[in-house]
Amino acid sequence: MHGELLLAADAFLAGVFLAVCYDVLRIFRNIADHNPFWVGIEDILYWCVSGIYLFGLIYRENDGRIRIYVLIFTAVGALLYHAGPSRILVKYISAVLRKIGRFLGIMGRPIRICRKRLKFWLGRVKISLYKQKPIQRIRKRWNEKSKKKKITKQNCND
Repeated sequence: MHGELLLAADAFLAGVFLAVCYDVLRIFRNIADHNPFWVGIEDILYWCVSGIYLFGLIYRENDGRIRIYVLIFTAVGALLYHAGPSRILVKYISAVLRKIGRFLGIMGRPIRICRKRLKFWLGRVKISLYKQKPIQRIRKRWNEKSKKKKITKQNCND
């Protein structure tokens, strides 16, 4: 009986832990915009990892025998966490992290401006180098033509 109560408590904490992990994923989604494709991929990965975690818990504690109360306590732990502090934590932690991101964005604005100018200047250098190669070829051809004309004029004068 004592071992079963410990397993139930472990299952309850596992449910809370899995709900906290999903809240971390929700906070990440609130901060950064996601394509629905990537949201689906993240969910699939989360559920695969959480299934492996629960399997490991059941295998370690109960020798691999699935008991319905383990699944019930896991679900109860996740639901109680979700009904209680989850909504508040996700809302406020997301807001705080967004404000930190905006502050860092304001601080990074001069760096972005300098980066854009450097990128523009480097682009101009590449363009000017690109433009110079054909000009150099044309000048080389003109020089060759003028040398040929000089040689032919000298040959005619001799």
